[in-house]
Amino acid sequence: MALTMCTVDDRIATYVNRLTAHQDATEAALLRDLVERGYDQVLRHLHDCYQRGELTFRTVAEELGLPVRECYDLLEQKGLPT
Repeated sequence: MALTMCTVDDRIATYVNRLTAHQDATEAALLRDLVERGYDQVLRHLHDCYQRGELTFRTVAEELGLPVRECYDLLEQKGLPT
């Protein structure tokens, strides 16, 4: 796992602080969850475009920054048809 630092919008910071107060989780864990959910949403959007014939599989892999084989494995892992 890579370590990345960034500045977040005040609305996101407020949301994360509110969640931190009500859940037994760290800010880092909550932010990681938000990023992962956002990545999953992008993945599903690209997959939908692929399913509709708007993108090639290779283009989906390129957009995700993955080799084709890793993209195939990721979609399989998520239960998305290839």
